[in-house]
Amino acid sequence: MSEISLLILIVVFIILLIAIIHFYDRHLVKEINLYEERLEKKGIFKRHFIKKKKK
Repeated sequence: MSEISLLILIVVFIILLIAIIHFYDRHLVKEINLYEERLEKKGIFKRHFIKKKKK
C-alpha cells in the first residue's frame, strides 16, 4: 500500500468518524429535549431560566 493511498484512507476514516459523531450527537440532543419536556409536564423539572411556559 503506498503512502498516498494510506493517507487518503486515514483522512476518509477521520471524516467518517466525525460524521457519525455529529449525527449521534444530534440524536442525543433531541432525546434530551424530549426528556426535559416530559419532566416539565410532570412538574419535576424546573429551571430558573425557563422563560416560555407550554400549555
